[in-house]
Amino acid sequence: MQMPIEDLSNKILSKQIDKQDALRLFQSLDKASQAQVLAIVRRAEASGGKGAVRPLKALDQRDLTEEHRAWIAALVEKYDRFVPKSKANVLEHQVHFVDQRRAFHLIKDLKKLHFQITYTQAEGAYVHDVDGNRYIDISGDMGVNLFGHRAPFLIDAVKHSLDQGIPLVGYSDMIFRACKLFCEITGHERALFTQSGTEAVMFAVRIARAATGRKKIVLFDGSYHGLSDAVAATKDLAGNSFPLAPGILQEFADQIIVLDYGDMASLDTIEQLAGEIATVLVEPVQSRHPYRKPVEFLKALRQLTIEKNIPLIFDEMITGFRVCPQGAQGRFGIQADMATYGKIPGGGLPTGVIAGAAKYMDLIDGGTWRFDDDSMPSSKRTGMAGTHSQNPLKIAAALAVLGEIRNRCGEAVQSCDNCTCFQRSLNEKTTRLADTLNAFFAEERLPVVIDTFGSLFRFRFVDSYWGVTEALFFILLRMEGVETNIQGNCFLTTAHTDDDIEAVIAGVKTSMSTLKQSGFFREPAEEPVQDSEALADATAFVPAQSGRTSSRNEIERLRALLAADLALAEESGDVR
Repeated sequence: MQMPIEDLSNKILSKQIDKQDALRLFQSLDKASQAQVLAIVRRAEASGGKGAVRPLKALDQRDLTEEHRAWIAALVEKYDRFVPKSKANVLEHQVHFVDQRRAFHLIKDLKKLHFQITYTQAEGAYVHDVDGNRYIDISGDMGVNLFGHRAPFLIDAVKHSLDQGIPLVGYSDMIFRACKLFCEITGHERALFTQSGTEAVMFAVRIARAATGRKKIVLFDGSYHGLSDAVAATKDLAGNSFPLAPGILQEFADQIIVLDYGDMASLDTIEQLAGEIATVLVEPVQSRHPYRKPVEFLKALRQLTIEKNIPLIFDEMITGFRVCPQGAQGRFGIQADMATYGKIPGGGLPTGVIAGAAKYMDLIDGGTWRFDDDSMPSSKRTGMAGTHSQNPLKIAAALAVLGEIRNRCGEAVQSCDNCTCFQRSLNEKTTRLADTLNAFFAEERLPVVIDTFGSLFRFRFVDSYWGVTEALFFILLRMEGVETNIQGNCFLTTAHTDDDIEAVIAGVKTSMSTLKQSGFFREPAEEPVQDSEALADATAFVPAQSGRTSSRNEIERLRALLAADLALAEESGDVR
C-alpha cells in the first residue's frame, strides 16, 4: 500500500508535511509514480496554484508594520490588566531567582508579553493564578500529568509516606513493590530509580558503554534526551557533531554520532561504525515532531542492533505510559534492551527510571546472588550514585501512579494490542480535538496543523518556527482561559471533560480568528508552494547504495516504510 498520488500531491502543495518528509515520501515512490506527482505539482504551479489548497503565511517579526505594532501595544495594555501581579512578580524577584526557561522563545517585539504566570492553585484540569484567573490546563506539566492535578489517590499516597517519615537510607516495602510493578507493566526484567530523567539517560548510556567497552553514541536529529554532557550534541550541515550549548565540551560531542531519523541510510552508517558504537539512543516518537512515526525504520534498527550486538535504548520520557501501558515499545511491538522513563511515573515528584534486560541492569548492582552459598556478584559494575534516587516520597507517588494504571487497565495492562483501557479513550479524545481544529485550520486556510501521539498533541505552524504570530497565539489563548506550555507540547489528562475540550476548541478558534482578522496571516507570495524542481532533483541525490542497502533492496524497504507508517497513521487518526 502506498499513499494515493493525488493525496501526496495535495500534501506537498498545501505543505501539510515539511520538505524533509515530502522528499522522503517522494523518493519512496517508483519512477512512474514520481512522474505523476511532478506532473500534478507542475500543473498546479502553472495555474498559479488553482485547485490546490494554498494556506496563508504566518507573519514573523520581519513582516511587522506600524499597524501591527500598534495592535501589539494595545494587547500589552490589555494583558497588563489581565495578569498584573504575575508580571510584577517577575520584575520584583528576577534579581535572586534564576529561571532557565525565562529567555526561551524570547522575541524582542513581544518582550513586554513574555513572562510566566504565578500560580496559586491547581485542581483537576484547572490551574489558578495570583490574579484570580482560572485556566483549563493543557500543558500537562510538561508530560508529567496523566490524571489531573491533585489526583486524590496520589495525594493520599504522598501524605501517608510523610506520616511514616522519609528516611533516605535503607529499603522500604514500597521500593520493592514499585520496581516489581514497573517491570510487570513495561515488560522489562529489572528497574532502577534515578533522581531525574536526565540522570536516567546519562546512566543508561554509561551502562551501555560499560557493557560494550565502546565509546560512540548514536542519536537522531530532532530528538531530545536532556542536557547531560553525554548526549548534548547536534550536527552541522556537513554532518559534524558539535555541542548544544556553550560550556559543553567538543570532546563530548566528538563521541556522539547524530543521524537523520527515519532515513534508511542511517542504518548503513550504524553498520559501518558498529565496532565503535556503544549504544543507539532513540526517542521513538520525537516530542518535538510527533508526526514522525517511522515504525519500519525502528524495526529495522532493532534488527540491526541485535545483529551487531549494540544495546538499543528507547527514551520513553514522553511516550512511556501515555499511549498505552507499555509506551511506544508496546504500541510498535519493539522491545528495547533498555528504556529510560520520567515524568508520569513520578506523579509530579522528580524522578527517572531505567528499565531493561538483566544483563545490562546487572552492571549497576552485580546482579543477583544468595547468602547461603558461595555465589557472588556475577557481573562487573559501573558507578552510580544519587541521594534521592529512592526518596520514599517519590517512590510512594510512583507506586500510586503505577497502581492506578494497573487498576484502570486491568488485564489490558499486559498488552498494548487492541488496548481497551482508559488510555485508549484518552487518546481518542485527543484525536477528536485535533481533527476538529485541523478541519477549522484548513477551512480558514491557516498554516497550522495539530500533530498527535496518544494524548500528546502539538501545534505546528507550517514554515514557521516560533515567529511573532505563533507567540501571540499562545498569549491570546491564555487570555481565553487556556494555559499551554511555551515549549510546545500539550497533553490531555483523565481530568479533562468533554466540556473542557469544547472550551479549548473554542479558545483556539477565537484566538486564531483574532490573529487572522488583525492581519497576522497574509496571502502567500506568488511563487510555487513547493518547488517541484526540488522533488525532481531529489531522485538524482538518492545516496549510492551500499552493500547492505542493495542486498536488502533499498527501494522495497522505503516502500515498506511508507506503507507501514501510513497504515499506523490512518489507524490512529493522524492522516488528515
